[in-house]
Amino acid sequence: MREGVGFNWRTGAVFILLIFGFWAYQFRDLFTVYEQLKGNMNVNDELTLYITQAASSSLSKDTYRYYLYDARKSPDDFMAHVKDVEPIMIADDYKANAEVKDGQIYLRVRGNVYSFRNVGYSVRIHLDAAPY
Repeated sequence: MREGVGFNWRTGAVFILLIFGFWAYQFRDLFTVYEQLKGNMNVNDELTLYITQAASSSLSKDTYRYYLYDARKSPDDFMAHVKDVEPIMIADDYKANAEVKDGQIYLRVRGNVYSFRNVGYSVRIHLDAAPY
């Protein structure tokens, strides 16, 4: 005869995994970045400047990313490979101004610039940045 009902470890482990999975599912958007194309402009015959809006979660501010990509490719092809391309600038100013004059890029940002890199292409990038 059994003396008492014991604790079933397998059932307890499955129950704890289900609770942990439900809890982790609530935070899935914190680790996912969604990008949508905001604009593009031709720099020269070889490069196009693409501007995307990246939203990672409802808790963080949207960022705007600036990319240089092959001018012979379409915007749909760029969006398909956006994860493989490193942006030249990441900023949070939704009113940032980008102009192309004589094959040179002029960027004007009023806000935070999180990263900026001058690429090795034959394109000059002029950055005018200031805090709010």
